[in-house]
Amino acid sequence: MNLPEDGSPNLLGALALLVGSRMRASVSASVGAGGALAEALVVLKDQPGVTAEWLGQVLGLTQPGVAHLVRRLGEQGWVERRPGADARSRALHLTTEGTAAAARTLRARQEVLTALLAPLTVEQRRQLADIARSLLHDEVADAGSLAHLCRLCDRARCPQCPVHAGFQELTEACGGPDRAEPNGGGPDGQGSGTADGPG
Repeated sequence: MNLPEDGSPNLLGALALLVGSRMRASVSASVGAGGALAEALVVLKDQPGVTAEWLGQVLGLTQPGVAHLVRRLGEQGWVERRPGADARSRALHLTTEGTAAAARTLRARQEVLTALLAPLTVEQRRQLADIARSLLHDEVADAGSLAHLCRLCDRARCPQCPVHAGFQELTEACGGPDRAEPNGGGPDGQGSGTADGPG
């Protein structure tokens, strides 16, 4: 029920801006640059072997934008290109330095989000987690949007991803092919990440 005096939508909007701005600032600081650099590191950590085209779709970048991003990742020594699934494609993989940079990004994200939760009691944190699971469960309809929504997630901290679970239920209910994994099932069919879904 959406009553006129119900301020929850407004509060949710303000909270989303607070969380988003704090998280963006922390992950950008972790790699010394803004934009999609930190997001790309986390995506490639969890989805090694995807193409630049797939990465661009997940991050919402144009072709020139993702080309610039991949060039920057290479200049930092964080990404290397290897032969892809066919003669025309190139697969993106993190280097040792890139893997370390992705780990720094996830640590920075975890620290800032933990600090935001500090005023809450243990019970309030449980309630918030339940609410977040309910809101996230039905938010994706294809493998690309699944990877996009979870592009900065730390999978080790969310072994039962509600986004992934909701997408699996959707594809099973529709009787379609099992496309719930963005790895190996991205827009261009590339990827070789883990099979437990993002989150």
